Amino acid sequence: EQNSALDFDDLLNKTVEMFQEREDVLEKYAERYLHVHIDEFQDTNIAQYILAKQWASRHRNICVVGDPDQSIYTWRAADIRNILNFEQDFPDAAVVILDQNYRSTQSILDSAHSVIAVNKQRKEKNLWTENGPGRPITVYEAYDEEREAAFVIDEVKRLAKAEKLPLRGFAVMYRTNAQSRPLEEAFVRRNIPHRLVGGTRFYERREVKDLLAYFRLVHNPFDSVALMRVINVPARGIGDRTLAELTRWSGEQSIPAYAALQLIADAERDSPEHSARPVRFADSDAPLGEPVEGRATAGAHPFQRRTVGALLRFLGLLNELIAVAKKESLSELLDTVIDRTGYREYLLGEERGSLPDGEERWENVQELRAVAAQYDELKPEHALPSFLEDAALITDVDEYDEKADAVTLITLHAAKGLEFPTVFIAGLEEGLLPHMRSLESGDPAQLEEERRLCYVGMTRAKEHLYLIRAFRRSFGRTGAGFGGGHNPPSRFLADIPPELIAQPERADTPTLLPQRHRYGAAAQPVGAHRDAPSGEGAGLGKAMACAALASAAPFR
Repeated sequence: EQNSALDFDDLLNKTVEMFQEREDVLEKYAERYLHVHIDEFQDTNIAQYILAKQWASRHRNICVVGDPDQSIYTWRAADIRNILNFEQDFPDAAVVILDQNYRSTQSILDSAHSVIAVNKQRKEKNLWTENGPGRPITVYEAYDEEREAAFVIDEVKRLAKAEKLPLRGFAVMYRTNAQSRPLEEAFVRRNIPHRLVGGTRFYERREVKDLLAYFRLVHNPFDSVALMRVINVPARGIGDRTLAELTRWSGEQSIPAYAALQLIADAERDSPEHSARPVRFADSDAPLGEPVEGRATAGAHPFQRRTVGALLRFLGLLNELIAVAKKESLSELLDTVIDRTGYREYLLGEERGSLPDGEERWENVQELRAVAAQYDELKPEHALPSFLEDAALITDVDEYDEKADAVTLITLHAAKGLEFPTVFIAGLEEGLLPHMRSLESGDPAQLEEERRLCYVGMTRAKEHLYLIRAFRRSFGRTGAGFGGGHNPPSRFLADIPPELIAQPERADTPTLLPQRHRYGAAAQPVGAHRDAPSGEGAGLGKAMACAALASAAPFR
């Protein structure tokens, strides 16, 4: 209101309010629209549904197409009750269930149905296809996320060679963006063309780049690019004008920004012994670590007292981190960076300056810690440079042409509406799929949405479907949370009949494959419950996949 502007939600709400307050205006538009058609009805929010009913109030000709089993956008305010209550709101509606599927094989459809059938907020329907039974799906248990990625690549190469399949026909799907990291690294190292759809590569994500900049700065404090990135991240009272002045002044002195901060510290000591002392710093042209004498001396600087305090606090923090790096493991160094900078609060807090999507960004930080922990067996003086070198190699990858023949890496949410001959779904574990938030919430509706998300992923597959879990996963070992131990398999795996599952050709854990009784027992973590009735009532039925259920409702 202060800016005299409306966003998309405001436009919807204001229109609904206008129609509610001005019956004459509503009558005009309800008369104009003879028919109202809505696609993807399960993704509508309350305001959209009210608006649709207002438009259809005169002629009562409304046709909606949707699938309650594919309602996965509650976080965008989509309300599954719209489609579930449609028949109650329009009791004379003619309901047409499109139960023939044109995409998948029957084994894929039956497997997906066994997962979604547990939900209570739905209406039962049996999907069928003329594509034949197809081959059974594969459920695979890898030891950890690295071997999970290796298995995916091995299968991609095997199928591509044996069946002459193009790489664009393969998709790897996962619940959280943080899971892409081991997959990205494996595809890069094995030189397999791939594209990340609907997201940013792991090492290009803002929070990952921030913490890598801290690491680079600890390793080489004269890295002015890294210093300028994090000197005010999280915010510590060092604004753009101060940064510009620091850049200008250090340039005039022909010294890096870190050396300029040291000069300021020396000048603030106000001691003749320090004020005349030459500054010594590492020269980029000299052997690593060999100091050379600079022209600058400690003396007058252009900064105000309050600004000086903020700059020196950052210098003290940086020197503290440098000291920690000399004696602690890499994961402990990262923990110290996060703790001393308040980076976790910066991501997850609600105060001014916090980042959006904080929980997802924090998951990426946890994944970065899992990577750092892989270097903990090295001596501190070797761990940090080795990590930075490996990260640089992974990051320095040419962007693949969108039209190139490449494997698709994509989240389950982003995969809705797509299809691929071969689909891998990674991370079928309690805490990932279903996500820990749904388990901790105690809300059956959230668990049902997680189940719908798994169903959507499974029904993207046309011929080959792989469901993969890791026996243990290092993701999430920072702080309280899921991960770091033996991961219980997802409860969704327990619902798939054994006769629909093929034994994989390779396994690397001692207790590998899916037996209903074993999964059924393991999939019950303490404090969690099987998906319970939500009390919302039965819903409108519909076919999955490419032919959505059409609820055609002509009124007289």
